[in-house]
Amino acid sequence: MNNMQNWNTAFFLLFLFFVAPLAHAQFLPQSAPNLITVTMRPEHPGPLARIELTAHSSSIDLSRSELRWHANGKLLVSGAGATTAEVVAGPLGSVTSVSVSAQDGAARAEGSAVLRPVELDLLWESDSYTPPFYRGRALPSAGSNIRLQAVARLKRAGGTLIPERDIVYTWRRNGSVVASASGKGKSSATLPAPSLFGADTISVSAASTDGVLEGSSSIRIPSLEPILFLYEDHPIFGVLYNRELSGQSTVAESELTFAAVPYFASTESPDDRNLKWQWRINGREIPADPREPSMLTINADRSFGRAQIDLLLTHATNWFLQSAGSWAITFSPPNAFEEQGSFRDSP
Repeated sequence: MNNMQNWNTAFFLLFLFFVAPLAHAQFLPQSAPNLITVTMRPEHPGPLARIELTAHSSSIDLSRSELRWHANGKLLVSGAGATTAEVVAGPLGSVTSVSVSAQDGAARAEGSAVLRPVELDLLWESDSYTPPFYRGRALPSAGSNIRLQAVARLKRAGGTLIPERDIVYTWRRNGSVVASASGKGKSSATLPAPSLFGADTISVSAASTDGVLEGSSSIRIPSLEPILFLYEDHPIFGVLYNRELSGQSTVAESELTFAAVPYFASTESPDDRNLKWQWRINGREIPADPREPSMLTINADRSFGRAQIDLLLTHATNWFLQSAGSWAITFSPPNAFEEQGSFRDSP
């Protein structure tokens, strides 16, 4: 029995010897330093961008404190309640260390931030229809897609550009991450166009795998209705895309083929079989050519007058695709003998 008591006493003493110091260390009073949080606008600056810095703290009243801002050791601004400062970012690959300190009597707080500028361009276009030699951007309409390409230049302090395959891209649509398009090396994305008359905000961030370098870019993309343009289809030169026929035009030819072009429609060709062309001349419906429904030929031989052309474009499956156009074409061929009036077919 005595042996058992001795063992219990020894075990208890050993327990106190090893555990008591640990328990004592847990409850030692610790004085955590007062911290200042520094925010930047823009959050991901580009080279030579002007950046607004703002100090925030919940442990010290900054409005009553004397603040001093430094960038790479150089004083930026100082003064009572100086919670904001401006700094210009360096070139691509540079590092700017920003520090701020605040003193309010015996209370002191400090904060810091590091600026590493990057370049990130966001290019985009739609896969909607545009005619040959069109120099503008294809704009999205309902039913089309948007092709996006991020061009990131992330340069480390040593002067090395990070390869595209090693950059992590995160694509967002209206603030929600598009997981299928995001990931390492995924610098491009294809997303559906906004609904008719809607608009989407597309953003992308590009970051190094260690998170040290990061940039972001965003753009608001609206959706619009396709626009119908009318051109002359010349028998020798083809469609004269450089000469759009306005709402009221005069032509000297006795016979003319018109070509309708559906700018920004969700199609690969104006003569796509899913497109439905409805032509009318002076109120009378004209059947579309099954082979080239976007073309219309008018023979004005021995006629003189005006032809009112109305056109409606719809789609067999895309109910949101609809566009209309109207043109007043005056025919004035050299051999015309009729009195001026409404256009009529030759006898």
